[in-house]
Amino acid sequence: MSKRHWYWWIPLALVFASALGTVGLILWIAKRAEPIYSGTLELAGLSRPVEVRFGPHAVPTLVASDLEDLIFAQGYVTAAERMWQMDLLRRLGGGRLAELFGQDAVAVDRFFRTLGLPLEARRALEALEASDRALLAAYAAGVNAYRERARHRLPLEYVIAGLEPAPWQPEDSLVIGAYMAWTQSFNMRAELTFLRLARRIGPERARLLFPTDAGLAPPEVPPELVAYLATTATGPSSRPGFDSAAIVPFIDLPAWPGLPPPTAASNAWLATGARTATGEALLANDPHLAFSMPGPWYELELIGPRLHVAGVSLPGVPLVLIGHNADLAWGITTAVADTQDLFIERPTPDGRAVEREGRTPEPIQVRYEAIQVRGTDPIEIAIRSTSRGVVLNDILGVRTATPMDLADPDLDALIVLRQNHDHPDQSFQAVRRLCQARTLDEARAAGLDFRHVVLNLMLAHHDGGIAWQMTGVLPQRGRGAGAFPNPGWNDDYAWRGEVPQALNPSLTDPPSGIIITANQRTIPPDHPLRVSNAWMSPHRAQRIAARIENAGPLTPESMAAIQADRISLQGRMMQSSLRRLEAEIRALDPGAWLLAERHVLDWDGDMDASSRPAAFAALLEPALFQALYGDELGEDLPYLLSLAIVAYNPLQETLRTGESAFWDDVTTPEPETPAAIWARALRKAKTALDGYGAEVRLADLRRVRFTHAFDRLPLLGDLFSVGPIGVGGSSDTVDVIKTEPQAPGKGLFGASMRVVATPADWRRTRGTLTLGQSGHRFSPYRSDQLEDWLVVRSHPWPWNGPDDAHTLGRLQLDPLDASERVER
Repeated sequence: MSKRHWYWWIPLALVFASALGTVGLILWIAKRAEPIYSGTLELAGLSRPVEVRFGPHAVPTLVASDLEDLIFAQGYVTAAERMWQMDLLRRLGGGRLAELFGQDAVAVDRFFRTLGLPLEARRALEALEASDRALLAAYAAGVNAYRERARHRLPLEYVIAGLEPAPWQPEDSLVIGAYMAWTQSFNMRAELTFLRLARRIGPERARLLFPTDAGLAPPEVPPELVAYLATTATGPSSRPGFDSAAIVPFIDLPAWPGLPPPTAASNAWLATGARTATGEALLANDPHLAFSMPGPWYELELIGPRLHVAGVSLPGVPLVLIGHNADLAWGITTAVADTQDLFIERPTPDGRAVEREGRTPEPIQVRYEAIQVRGTDPIEIAIRSTSRGVVLNDILGVRTATPMDLADPDLDALIVLRQNHDHPDQSFQAVRRLCQARTLDEARAAGLDFRHVVLNLMLAHHDGGIAWQMTGVLPQRGRGAGAFPNPGWNDDYAWRGEVPQALNPSLTDPPSGIIITANQRTIPPDHPLRVSNAWMSPHRAQRIAARIENAGPLTPESMAAIQADRISLQGRMMQSSLRRLEAEIRALDPGAWLLAERHVLDWDGDMDASSRPAAFAALLEPALFQALYGDELGEDLPYLLSLAIVAYNPLQETLRTGESAFWDDVTTPEPETPAAIWARALRKAKTALDGYGAEVRLADLRRVRFTHAFDRLPLLGDLFSVGPIGVGGSSDTVDVIKTEPQAPGKGLFGASMRVVATPADWRRTRGTLTLGQSGHRFSPYRSDQLEDWLVVRSHPWPWNGPDDAHTLGRLQLDPLDASERVER
C-alpha cells in the first residue's frame, strides 16, 4: 500500500468501528431485557414463594401454595417474555394504539371504540364473581411487578419506539379476550359485501354468490330490502376487459400492527376409547390464526390449590385456554355462527332520528369518546346507535389495508350492527371453570359461559369418553334469517332476545366413536336451530374423516399424521370438473386441454411444497374466479374473494355441481359456455405460472411471513419479522395455509399451534407452537420450534414439570419482604 494513501483507511475504519459499536449496543440492550431462567427474585405483591421450573423450549412449570400467587407468577413470567405483544393486544382491542403510534393509528382506534370492545370488557369485569376479579387483579399485579423490575431494561421494541408500557389493569386481560372473540365473528363483513355487490348486479343475482353450504342455497333476501335497493342509485359500472392483474389483495397483510385479524379456521377431532389402539380417548386440535411474531400462544403448566393444568394461554390472559387438567383435555374450533346482523336505518330529514313504520321516529343516541394521540391533541369521536345496534357509517370505506377495513355500500342510510352482546360476557369464568372441571358435563356447562363467542368446545376424558358442546349465545330473530341486512324501520325484523343455551347443539360419546369439527356444518340442514348462514367448506372435515377410517385403531402418532395431511379436495374437484368438460374443451381449445393434461389431470391433489401441479392449481383458482365473475363484478371482485377464506364460496359450489348463473361473459356479444370459461382460466393460470420461471413449485410462490409490528418499517421489518418461508398446504387442506384467492402466494393464516392430547397418560401429550416462547429478538427461544412446526413434529407438554435431565433452569419467586407476607 502506498504511504501516501494510508490515511484514507482512517474514516473507513471509524465507520466500521461505529457500525460494530452500534450492533453491539443493540445486542446488549436486547439481551439484558431477556428473562432469567435460574436464580431468585424478590417481588412485591407475592404472599408466598412460587417455584418456576423451565423445561425444553423454555416452557415453564409454575408451582405455588396459593392460587392468587400462582396467577401472579403467571403474569410475571408471561410478561417477561411477551410484554410488547401483550401491550399491543390490549391497546388494539381497547382502541388505544394512537397513544403509542400517533395519528396513523387513529382509524384503528376509532374502529374498536365504535364496536365497543372496551365497554364490553368493563361490563364483563363488573359482572364477574369477586374470586375471579381477584385472579385478574393478581395477574395484573404480576405483570406490573415485571414492568417495575424491567423499567431500565425494557424489550428492544420499547427502546426503538421511545415508549414504555403503561400499568396493567385487570380489564386489560378482558379486552384481549374480547378482541380474540371478535376475530371469530364474520357475518358483518359478508353482509356489507352483499350490499355492495347487490348495488352492482341486483340483490337477487348477488344472493347467488352466498351459498350456505355444499348443496344449500342461501336464504331469501328480505323483500323490503329488495324494494329499498331498487330505489337507490346503482353502484360503479363494471369495467369491460377487467384484468386479473387488477385483483389486488383486499387485506394486505401484514395487518398493522402485526396482530391477529379475523379468520374462520381450525381443526379438532376426538376419538373414544372404542376407536383407539389402547382404549383411551384422544384429542387433536390445531386452531388457525394469522401468522404473527410473536405467535399468539404461550405454553406453560400451572400447579396450585384446586388447579393443575397444562397447555397454552393467550399472552395477557390468565390460566390456560387450550389444554388439559388431571381429568380431561379440551380444544376449540370456530363454529362460524351468525351472531351479527346488519340493519338498514332510514334517517329522518334532520338526521336526529330513524324511521319506524307505524310509530314515532326513534331518536339516535350518541356517546362521545376521546382518542388520545401521541404528539398531538386528543380527538373526540361521536359514536351513534339505535335500538338495532351501533352505527357503522363512520368506519366504512376507511382504507388501512388491514382487516379493520369494511366495504362501504355507499347508501343514503345508516348501517347498524347488532351483536349478541345483550348481557355481559363470562368468558374468563368459562376458562377458570374449564381448568377446574372434573367431568365432561362440568366442562360442557363451563363452555356455555363463553357467551359472546360461539365455539366448538371439544372434550376428551381420561375414562375414554368424548363430548362436543357449542358455546355462545345465538340471537332470537324476528323475520329474516340474518344472512342479509334487514330493514331497520320494520319492527318485525327486530331481535326478540336470545335463544336459550339449552338448545345449543352438543354430543357425547356418539356411536361412531368420532367427533370432527373443522368449521364445517355440524348440524343437519333441517335442524330447528339456525346456527350459521355461511359454513366453511366441508373439505377439511371430509378429509379428516377419510384418514380416520383408513387409519385402523387410532394412536397419538396416527392422529398427529392426520394433522400433516395436505390433500386438497378442492383440487380434486377441479380435476372432476375438467373431466366432465373434456370433449367440449378439446373441441373449443385443444391447447387449453393440453395444459389441463400436463398440469392438473395427473396430479394426486397433494399440495406439497415441492409439487409443480400444486403451484398450477394455486394459480388456477384466481383465474377461475376472474373468468367467472370478473366481468360482472369488476373492481368489486376483491370483496367477494376476501370472503372465500371464511365461508363456502360460489366457485366451490360450481366445481361441485358444474352449474353457475355466471358462465356467460356479459362484456362479449356471444354467450360463453363453461368450456370457454375453463379454457380462458387455464391459459391465464399458465401465464401466471410462467411469470415465476421454469420448474416452479408450490413453495416458490406460496410463502408465509410471521409479521412483527415493525414489519412495514425499512430495515426493522426484516430484523424483527420471520420469513418469508416457502410452504405447502392450501385453504382446504388439513395442514392449512389460508390465502386470499387473488393473492395465492401470500399465506395469511395457518395452524397457530398443534396438540394431540392423551388423557390416559398426560406425559404422552405432545404439541408445538409456530415459533417459540419468547418475544425477545435475540432469544434462543424466539423461533426454536419453527422447524418442528414446518414439518409437523412436536414435543412433550410438561406434566408435573420437567425431570432433572430436561430442566433448563429453576427460578424462585419470593415475596419482597418476608416479614410483610399476607396470610390469605
